[in-house]
Amino acid sequence: MRILAAMSGGVDSSVAAALLKETRDEVIGVTMKLLPRGATGFGCCGSPADVDDARRVCETIGISHYVADMAEMFESRVIKPYVDAYLGGTTPNPCVECNRSVKFGRLLDLARAWGCDKVATGHYARVDDGRLLKSVDDRKDQTYFLYALTSRELAKALFPIGGLSKDQVRARARALGLKTADKPESMETCFVPSCDVRGFVASRPEASGSAGLARGPIKSPGGRVLGEHGGLASYTVGQRKGLGVTAADPLYVVRLEPETNTLVVGSDAEVLADGLVAGGVTWTAQALAHPRRAEVRVRHRHPPAPALLTPRADGTVAVRFDAPQRAPAPGQAAVFYDGDVVLGGGTILRGGLS
Repeated sequence: MRILAAMSGGVDSSVAAALLKETRDEVIGVTMKLLPRGATGFGCCGSPADVDDARRVCETIGISHYVADMAEMFESRVIKPYVDAYLGGTTPNPCVECNRSVKFGRLLDLARAWGCDKVATGHYARVDDGRLLKSVDDRKDQTYFLYALTSRELAKALFPIGGLSKDQVRARARALGLKTADKPESMETCFVPSCDVRGFVASRPEASGSAGLARGPIKSPGGRVLGEHGGLASYTVGQRKGLGVTAADPLYVVRLEPETNTLVVGSDAEVLADGLVAGGVTWTAQALAHPRRAEVRVRHRHPPAPALLTPRADGTVAVRFDAPQRAPAPGQAAVFYDGDVVLGGGTILRGGLS
């Protein structure tokens, strides 16, 4: 079998490629250059340092290494929608679209052109009989970012480290003498320098004159003006810090109202939602035709919550939680599980059903 292994320059993809090499399959390492020339990037965007680390790992395990320039697609499918979402008052999840369009979109196309049978990545996830399953290391599970993969992509996907813990991955890398064995992992959005989302969004040409950066009122749920915000692009539902208003009890972002440029804040209880509506829904296998029970994750680190899924005529899915959940944010993903199995997911359009 000929396998294309995505090599980010981190320890996870390094060990994934090394494990595949041990199976005696033909493995080709590819690092994606996702930012334009001159931009450095970090994490998985193909910075010069990460490219060099990936190349050194490939030399160590004895496979070829190539760099694929995918900056134009990354700009149009990931970065621009990310900026537009913030300017429009929602909180995007760029990793979902990167996995869908780039790693299991353009990279799959490249694999076919090179005669490769599979594409492997260093994600903590598993594939079994065409189903996407959680990683055995629940702390590192990344299926939340992979929910948009359908049976078509899963048939070509390999996740070699999905059965290992992070500690086991690092131990394996040390045993193999890989340069990346103790390399720190980045938890930030890879194309946003210094985690400064507002600064990054404001630097973009589409931000010029955008209402998303304009100052506006901060109000209570009842409509009382409490202060002034610095632009809705700086806030997300559930946020507590950096609101710029003081009160006897902590305040949280309850919702953003782009139509009036209003930031609504309230108590922690007012952030709780009885459910949500998800749109742009995809299913890893069969689409939902009737209401069914599932567990729903509304953030990467959010424990899956029991809920009832109900398909609606417009293609959206209504999610009613057994117990109210905190701060489902429009723009983020809602991912549906049946135990370890990923059923599918979609983009949160709004929190609350009542």
